Amino acid sequence: MPRSLRLLPVTRWLLKAGTWATIGLAVLMAVALGAVGVVAMNPGLGIPPDEVLYDIPRLEALGWGAIAIAGALVNFVLVAMAFRAAAAIVESAVTGDPFVQENAARLSRIGWLLLAVNGVGLVVGMLLGALMPDALHEHIDFNFQVSPAGLLAVLLIFVLAQIFRVGSEMRAELEGTV
Repeated sequence: MPRSLRLLPVTRWLLKAGTWATIGLAVLMAVALGAVGVVAMNPGLGIPPDEVLYDIPRLEALGWGAIAIAGALVNFVLVAMAFRAAAAIVESAVTGDPFVQENAARLSRIGWLLLAVNGVGLVVGMLLGALMPDALHEHIDFNFQVSPAGLLAVLLIFVLAQIFRVGSEMRAELEGTV
């Protein structure tokens, strides 16, 4: 195997492991969200209805937790989808030619998914930061910040997608003239 291709099996394994890990975390968040819903709807499950958390009524505290968990669930699903698309690109490199239109579309999809991860995190963070009672702010930090490096990575992924798109078009054009 050429030296440049030795890294592909490791990358493929890491992407598949990352996909399964994020799917597992998404399932965990879905279970947690369900548990919050069950507890909120069933006050007799061990939390008295008049129970407070940092001077916040139980149902209100559960609602803020549910928003945070739902945001995490959405982001884990988006990241799992990005991992799957990246794994498909690596798979095409292992089995044949990675410079095809499908991979350009996959790269664009990865860019949009990563941009959505930042957007969901920002919206949930702003929502919780702006609307959550001050009594919870002292104990819980939901401050999400958009990473400039992450945004640069998203932009580079879109540029790379365009390079793949143009390169595959040039190859098709060249093959048509030969």
